[in-house]
Parts: sequence; structure tokens; C-alpha cells
Amino acid sequence: MIEALCLAIIGASVGVAWASLGIYLSSLSNQHNSSGSMAIKALFVVIASFFHAYVRLSAPRLFLMVLLMIIPVLIGLTSPQVQLSGLFPIQFFYPILTAIAVLLLISIVVFPEFGSMHLGLQTIEVINKAQKVQAAAGKLFVAYANQIHSEACVIQLKDLIKFKADLAQSLTDCSAIYTECSFELAFSVLAPRELKPITGKGIKGLVSKTISLVGACESVYTSMGIEQTSTIGTSILESPDFGRIRPRKNAETADEQLLKHLLKRVEEPLMQLQLSIDSAIDIISACVAIAYDVPESPMMMRVPKFRRPIRILPEEIDVHIASLSSAILKFGKQSGDALEGAANLQDLVDSDLVADMMPREEVFLISSFIMNLRHAASHTLDMLKHSRYLIQQFEQKKAQRSLHFPKVKLRKWLFSGSEEPEAFPPTNRDNFQGGDIHGLGDPSTSGTVSVKGLKKAKLTRPHVIRSKWGESRKSLGEFLDWMTESDAALYALKFTLGVMLVSWPAFVINWTHWYNFQRGVWAPLIFVLVFENAVGSTIWIFALRTIGTIVGSLWGYGAFEARGGNEFVIAVMLMLGSIPSYYIQLGTKYQKAGMVCTISMCVVALSTHLQTVEGTSQENFYKRVTTMLIGGFVATLVQLILFPVKARERLKESITSAIAQITRMESYIALGVDETKNINTSPMLFKRFEKSRKKSSAALASAETFLTFTKQEPRLKGNFENQALIYKEIIYVLRQIADRMENMLQLRQAYGSAVLEQYNTVVFSYRRNVAAAITLTLCVIHEALTTKLALPQFLPSARLAHLRMVVRVRQILMDKNASSKAVDSDERRVLRLKFLSWNASSAALEECIEYIEELVDLTKSLVGANEFRSGILNRPNYMEYADKIRKGRLVTPISNDIRDNSDKFTTSQLSAAISAAVDEIPTSLTRIQSRRIGARLERRRTAQLDQDASV
Repeated sequence: MIEALCLAIIGASVGVAWASLGIYLSSLSNQHNSSGSMAIKALFVVIASFFHAYVRLSAPRLFLMVLLMIIPVLIGLTSPQVQLSGLFPIQFFYPILTAIAVLLLISIVVFPEFGSMHLGLQTIEVINKAQKVQAAAGKLFVAYANQIHSEACVIQLKDLIKFKADLAQSLTDCSAIYTECSFELAFSVLAPRELKPITGKGIKGLVSKTISLVGACESVYTSMGIEQTSTIGTSILESPDFGRIRPRKNAETADEQLLKHLLKRVEEPLMQLQLSIDSAIDIISACVAIAYDVPESPMMMRVPKFRRPIRILPEEIDVHIASLSSAILKFGKQSGDALEGAANLQDLVDSDLVADMMPREEVFLISSFIMNLRHAASHTLDMLKHSRYLIQQFEQKKAQRSLHFPKVKLRKWLFSGSEEPEAFPPTNRDNFQGGDIHGLGDPSTSGTVSVKGLKKAKLTRPHVIRSKWGESRKSLGEFLDWMTESDAALYALKFTLGVMLVSWPAFVINWTHWYNFQRGVWAPLIFVLVFENAVGSTIWIFALRTIGTIVGSLWGYGAFEARGGNEFVIAVMLMLGSIPSYYIQLGTKYQKAGMVCTISMCVVALSTHLQTVEGTSQENFYKRVTTMLIGGFVATLVQLILFPVKARERLKESITSAIAQITRMESYIALGVDETKNINTSPMLFKRFEKSRKKSSAALASAETFLTFTKQEPRLKGNFENQALIYKEIIYVLRQIADRMENMLQLRQAYGSAVLEQYNTVVFSYRRNVAAAITLTLCVIHEALTTKLALPQFLPSARLAHLRMVVRVRQILMDKNASSKAVDSDERRVLRLKFLSWNASSAALEECIEYIEELVDLTKSLVGANEFRSGILNRPNYMEYADKIRKGRLVTPISNDIRDNSDKFTTSQLSAAISAAVDEIPTSLTRIQSRRIGARLERRRTAQLDQDASV
């Protein structure tokens, strides 16, 4: 609030000062040259409009400042006033300062609210949501071991996917609240920045590992999904041979019997560690509630089963720290022993399964869940230790509140925050683009040569003597390049042109008084509120503002006509009308619609009552609505004709930028593929990976926002809905790939990798083939989406390269086991962790490959492929694919044992529940499951044929 008030005062002061300067300079030439006087006013309006638009798009946090700057400029410079008077500043400063004083009085004395309390509440909410999702993921993961039917697991998985999306959104909200609190003046016992180890690294790590646990459950769903007796996925798959990608004699797809046995072995350690994590999270929530004075209010109902304790001792927290530490160590030992002991399959009665605990998909899945849960427990332990620090600091300060001034970094403050939720996001593509996708080499040198090389080139370039004309041409060329490449500059140019189109009569001498009498200044003010930086958003917001203006103007007209202009009736009517308007402005995403409604009712009623310009209430109503239509129509016309910005184009740019960053992330993961020695990952690699990860997340977030705005744009080629479904799946797939890659590097950072540290000299060529296949596929997809050209006939098989690498690692381990010697327990524990980490990373890499293959199919649906069908090239088939998404869902039948179990559900009820659950599972995940099931059935059929032939 203090930030907003300061921006309001600064903006109003700058605007009044600029308008006063313009009026003063124009008055100097008014007596001798009236046209020159109007030209000076127009020039000042042009400069202020360009500045407003440029700052508004490049630094959205300053929107309030530049909005209150442009309002006095337009009102003052378009008025017939020719001489500067002291009344002009008073007309603006008195209402603004009075409103600020009333707001401070109510916010501090009557209803005091501090950001630290909301930060603590949001932190508790996110931690408890992560706890809930973790527990649900653990139960679902081991559900097969308890003979829980897969049909019921589909319903649980659907809920889990919903929880994952909600958890990610809660994390984003928590980060936004922490950012806002970092820039505010806090009055609390502890400063908001003291919570950063929890709200920053702690919660992000916990949520990241929780999402990885959900990903492991998705992998189990695709590996052990529901099988049909009919053709698998015929309504979704384009070819019956879709699942024949894996070679049958290499590492096979997950065997259900072995996977269930492994799940049963690790079930008890998983549940014990989860109980310890739940207990620790409860203590963390209690500590945050005490340290940041989170009350037990109705808002706390969002956090189930949470009660704020009166006090907690540091010694009690020490007990929980020791308990969780021992639980993590015990879990590592028990889970490792369980996997090693799984080779003894005595409990698999009447089974022909051969014990094979070498690297394979079942081991990868189990290791992935074990390592991610262990890592989540480690993040919980770190947060628990910091919670003890918070309680210790709270007791040292004896619960006495004090003022905490923010430590503001100007650049971070300027480029954080947004204008409003409904606004089209600024296209700051430099924030998430890291250069061209081509030329991605070794990450140890990538990104460092270009800058130094450029500096060296500038130093060694021979000095060229240019004339003044040459220097002018160079400066003009650089300026034009900046104008064409800067989205903010183009937006400011369009904005300035639109403002002048609706305000030029004010600068014509003969029309100035007419323009003022007709309330013409309302047109540019409406233009300022309507004009956005895209065609669709401008049209959409124009419609919303029109409704708000009409409703507000009608209410203001009624308020004046109720008792013939009685002051008390007008005040009561405006108060009653402002309640829903302020609710729309503050409680919904349509902030400007509520703001325009409030302004319209006040302007129509008060301007008629005060008679600032002669006119009845009916005339003011018509003028308000007319100027609204004129301002909105001009804004739409400017957006359509001059440099139109389309959400569809920005959507494609964001997706291709995300693919470029994901390709860089893959290059960082594939460190050492050209080195014939064992490698150790450097900390600089993790920093670069995290930078690319943030850029990819920003690009995908922008793509999701642009996707919503595509529905609001007119399109000559027809409805964009069919393609929007494909782009939605592409965004989902890219998020899954980025999450898996992040999980891979985090596990490598925390526990190391035995294959990289010990066997890279033997497997580096296999790793190089995997990295090359993934990188080439991503580059091809990037170029196809950028150029709209069809995909090539042949693409490298990353799946085959990965399977060959796994087979090679199996051979190495078998050879080593044959000649290995006994090692002590400590060395064995370290090796076990490193191999489990590599197994978990391999599971994540395999999932990345699955989603990359799905990304290829989705891209084919958009741009087609150079594949011959009936003598012609395959064309884009997104309409066909969209119909398959709507109508061709993989609906699974109910097994006989479910039909027999009718104590809770009838067959029709369970069938409806399963069908609804499958419909809400992402289509890409269902397609991957269908391919895996098809491959599994094909292997079974081939094995049966081989057995019959041998007989």
C-alpha cells in the first residue's frame, strides 16, 4: 500500500508539473502566435504519451505512476486554459492527498493488515498442500502392492494431477507474495526476509520433489495401466505399429509382477518416512504461525487440521530434527536393503520370473520415487532447522514488534509485478530468450565466448574515420533498429498516435471550446484505459469497459435524477453503487472494468451537480457513453492497422523460446559426452542450468497466458479452437520435459552419479548418442514451429540410444560383479546412493524421451511431415487430432473382480467415475500409456509365437 501511495504521489506530481510547464510555455507565445501555442501543448502531450506507454510496457510495476501522470497532462493541456494559475495544481493535489490520508487512516488505525501475516499464511498453506500431495502420491505409488485395482488408481491419479497443478499455482502465489513483502514496510517481530530460506529454497525444493513424486506415479500409470481386451488406443493412435519402437531383446518395458514385488518390498520404509515428514511439516507450520503472528481466523480454514499453538520450545524442535534425521538415514538403509533383498523372490509363488536387479525400468521407477522422497525429506529437514532459528529469534526479541525497512534492489523491483491480471503480458522476450538454438556446444564454454569475443573484436577492429554525415547515418540506423526490435517502443508509437487521433481537435484554435464543451477529454482518457498491447485483449477489454461505462453512467444519471440533484441522495447512491464496483476492481481479475464503472458514476453525477461544464445529467450520460465508444473504436482501429500484435504469434514465439531453453538444459545435463575421462559436475553448471530453467518457465507461463488471449482475437482463417487444443498439449509436454530434466540435475547435485564419476570413460559415446538424438529432435521441432515447414521423414531414435546405453551399463556392472571384492559398509552406502541416483535420473531421462516422442506427434499435427500417404505429402491434421481428443478417449472397461466387488459402488457408478477420471487425465499421458500397453501386448504375442514355434 505504501508503495502504491508513493507511486501515486510521484505520478501526480510529475504530471501536474509537466502540464504546468506546457501551459506556461504555450502562454508565452499565445498573444503573438496562437497556432504555435497550441503546437507546444500538442508536443507536450506527445512526449508524455510516449513516455507513459513505454514505461507502462517495459516496467509494468510503474503503471499506477504513469497512469496518474498522464491524467493531469491530458486534462490540463487539452483545456482552453491559456494562462497558468495556481488553481490547476490544487484541483489535482487536494483530492489525491485527501484520499491518501483517508486510506492511511483506515488501513493503519481501523483495519490494520500487514504483509508478513499474509506471507506466513500462504507459506503454511503451500507446505500443507505439499504434504497432502506427497501422502497421496505415496499411497498411489504402492497401491499395486496392496492389490488395489488399477481402475480405482485412475481416479486417484486424476485427483493427484489436479493437486499438482494447484500446488504449482500456490507456489507461484507464495513467491509473488514474498516478492511484494520484500518491497514493503513491515511491522512485525521478524522481518519477512528472515523467512526466505523457507519460502525460497525450502518450499521450491519441496514442491519440486513432490511434483517429481507425482511424475513417478504417472510413470507407473503408463507402465502398469489398464489393459483392454480390444485394440489398444485405436481411437487415439494413428497406426497400430505405434508401440513397436523398443527393440524386444533390449531392456524391456516394465514387468508388472516384478514391479509389484519391488513396490511391496519398499512400502514399509516409504510409509515410515512419510509419517516423519508429516510430523516435521506440522512443526514447521506451527513455527511459522508463531513467528509471524498468523491468527486463527476464517482464512485458516484453507489449511485443514491446523491449530496455532501458543508457544513451542527450541528443545522440542531439536527432538523433531533428530527424529527426522534418523528417519532419513533409516529409510536409506531399509530401502537399499529392500531392493538388494528383492533378488530373493521366494514370495512369488508359481512364477517363472528371473531375478534381475540390474538397471531396468522397474528399478528405475522404484529408485526415482525413493530418491525423490529422500530429497523431499532433506528439504523438510532444512526448513525444520530454520524454523528453530525463527523461534529462537522470536524469543530473543520477546515478541516485540518493530518496523522493518525493505532492502530494495531497484532493477528487481522495477521488473517484478504486473499491471493487472486481465492485461496482455508484456512481451519481454529478452527475459527468457538466450540466443539462437543453433551452435549449442559444450556447456562449459557455452555463453561465455560470445561476449568476450565481441569485446576482443571491438578492440582489434581497425579505426575508421567517418564524416559527420556517416556518424549521423550510423546513429539513425541504430535508432531505427532499436525502434523495430523494441516491443515497448512500437507500443508507445501506436499509443501516441491513438491519443493524438482522439485529442487533435483540442489543439485547433477554432475547435478548442467546442471540444471542451462536448467533454472531449474523456475520449483520450478512455483510450488510455482501453488500449492494450495486443489486438484480442484490446477488443475484449473494450467490451468490458463499455459495459462498465454504461452501467456506471446509468447509476450516476439515476443518482442525480433521484431527488433532483440533492447532495445527500447523490452521496448515498454513489456509496451504494461503489460497493459492487470496488468488489469487481479488488476481488476479480477485471480491475479496469470496476475502476471505469466507479469513475463513470462519479463523473456523470458530480459533473452535473457541480456544473464544471454546462449540461444536464442526460447530456453528460450521452457524452460519457459516446466518448467511450469513440476512444474504444480508435484503440481497436489502431491495433488492427498499425503493427498488429497477435497472441497467436506470441504463443509460437514463447513455445519456440521454451524449446530453445530446454535444449540448453539438455546440453548441461549431457556434460562430458566428448570427454574420455570420468567427470565431476561443477557448481557453475547448476547455476547455468537454473538460469535456463527459469527462462523456460517464464516462456511457458507466457505461452499459457497467450493461449487464453487467442480466444479473444478475430481470425480470418476460422476458429483457432482446434489448434489451441494442440498448443495446450504442447505446453503440458514441455513442462513435463523441463520438470524431468530439473529432477535429473537436482539428484546429480545432491547425490552424485556413479556412472559419470566412475564409468564415463566407457559409456561416454553412448551418452553422446542419447544427447545428440534428443538435441537434434528438439532442434527439428523448433525449426518446424518457427518456419511452419513439415518435419523430415526420419528422426534419430533417442529411445533406442538410451536402451543401448542401459544395456552397456548392465554389461559393465555384470563384469564388475564377477570380479568384485568386498567393500566396507560406508563405501557400500555411498555407492548405493550414487547408483540409486543414476537409476532415478535414468527414469527421468526415459520419461523425457517419451514426452519428446509425444512432442513430435503433436508437431506433426500442426505442420505435417514429409511422409507419403497415397502418393501425396502428409498435411497438418490438427482438426483430426482435435476430434480424437474430444471423441476418442481411451475408455477402459471394468475388470471382473471390480464387478464382483459391489459393496461400495455399482457397476454403472464406477464406470462413470472411471470414464470421468480418464477424460480429465492429460491426453499426452494417455497416449504414452497406450503406446506402452501396445508394446507390452506385442511382446507377449511375439513371445507366445516363439514358444509355440519351439514346441
